[in-house]
Amino acid sequence: PILLFPGGLGVLYRFVMDTVKTASVRAYVDSAWLNPGITTDELRYEKQQLTDARRKRCMLGFKERMEADAECKQAYDQVMDMRKNELQRKALDQMVANMRPAPELRAPKVICHNPRGAK
Repeated sequence: PILLFPGGLGVLYRFVMDTVKTASVRAYVDSAWLNPGITTDELRYEKQQLTDARRKRCMLGFKERMEADAECKQAYDQVMDMRKNELQRKALDQMVANMRPAPELRAPKVICHNPRGAK
């Protein structure tokens, strides 16, 4: 959605909401209870992404918010249809997992070199 704020400046603001990404993250979080290996700590980043998407949604006007809601619902339905296939579900879960930032290093990284040299 594109918003044009009045004031004579003619400044165009674009609020970009990646609906497929948000729908994929939402489906991943919603289906996390099916996977006993996923803990709530592991879902912290995904839940933060959903919170950020809700904050962006709140900045939209009424009409833009309704359009964004319709797009998100349609994208969520499509993602849920894709998740019915096991291979597609694994691919979507991998996509969501790849969105996570790399873990911070808590200690220096030790690299050992072969003293004889690699051949």
